Amino acid sequence: MQVDIRVLDRRELPGFRPYLLPRTAAALERDESGWIALGAAAGPYSCGAAAAHVEGSWAELTDLFVDTSVRRQGVGARLLEALAERLRQEGVRELYAGYVLRGEDLAAMDALLGKAGASPPVLRSRTFMAPTDRLSTYPIIRDAFTPKYRTPEGVVPFEDLPAEALEELSGDGDIPEELRWETLRDRFLPDLSVALVRDGRVLAYQLAEEGGGGFVLLSAVSREDAPARAFTMLLVELLNRCWYRAGSFYPFYFSTINDHVERLALRLMGEEYTDYEEHTCTLRLSAADKEEQSWQ
Repeated sequence: MQVDIRVLDRRELPGFRPYLLPRTAAALERDESGWIALGAAAGPYSCGAAAAHVEGSWAELTDLFVDTSVRRQGVGARLLEALAERLRQEGVRELYAGYVLRGEDLAAMDALLGKAGASPPVLRSRTFMAPTDRLSTYPIIRDAFTPKYRTPEGVVPFEDLPAEALEELSGDGDIPEELRWETLRDRFLPDLSVALVRDGRVLAYQLAEEGGGGFVLLSAVSREDAPARAFTMLLVELLNRCWYRAGSFYPFYFSTINDHVERLALRLMGEEYTDYEEHTCTLRLSAADKEEQSWQ
């Protein structure tokens, strides 16, 4: 199969937008630095894309998607190979990949990265997908999917948090690094993400992004003095904001970091969920790093 690999920018974006995450497409639209994106085209038709966000000597694989009509024909491998070469030219030494998939799609991504020389995939977390059309019947959260829902007092979108509250929040060393809003700054959507604020202080927050045809809960933090129902209160607000943004019901994805959170999430969802897995691996790009990896 003859495939043309091209560098994507804002001019090329319209034809390849279906194969990119919204945050990647937005970055290309704004000509943000630190992004490398490639598109695959078969004749005049786009059929896939890959992208990475560069941070100094390492990069994160943010996108790798191939149209179902051309899968198993080497398009994904071509995209990954071309992206790796572009990253090498930029001085990048390691490409980190984290992906949430299931079944054959997960096995195919594991195999694709493995053939490219990545480290063996590691299971990072159990991930769930809840279809909100079914969740809308659950008493605890059903109001989120109706126009009668009203935002509780003290709950505000992240984009409206005052600088003082963000500064105080940033000084909390008890929040795990992977859940901190600063760590996820380039991923979460401030107008969807929400916080519970009292006396000018953030007691709890939830950060979300678009992805997988729906929305992804990236982080849920309840600080020591947060009320017991803070998690549920913010979740209902977040689901409502996503409902208005999507214009209808949507899939909602989230991971759990401990047994307590998992039990709470499963109680809220009942049996209405699908299991996914989040895998991570690293592809070393420089010749020296590749040799070192081969000896491990």
